[in-house]
Amino acid sequence: MSVERDNMINSLRENVIPTLRDRGFKGSFPHFYRKLEDRVDLLMFQFTAWGEALYVEEVSKCSPGGHIDVSETFYTPNKVKVYNIDTAHRQR
Repeated sequence: MSVERDNMINSLRENVIPTLRDRGFKGSFPHFYRKLEDRVDLLMFQFTAWGEALYVEEVSKCSPGGHIDVSETFYTPNKVKVYNIDTAHRQR
């Protein structure tokens, strides 16, 4: 990892992740989830492969009971990741 990337991750851990936790998100960098009565909110951070840019890459949601993907694999609400959700149901 580069120094810049390490600094960005440390800054996220100090400044952004506590705010996510205050808003009910659980998980660990780069994948976070928040269980609500009617859905599970999903959030993923990602670095570019070509540089030091960081993105809140994608957000999505799934049923509070979990998610079954196109290959019929079941993910519990605390294990589903943004990339498990069909791209038509993700915000980039």
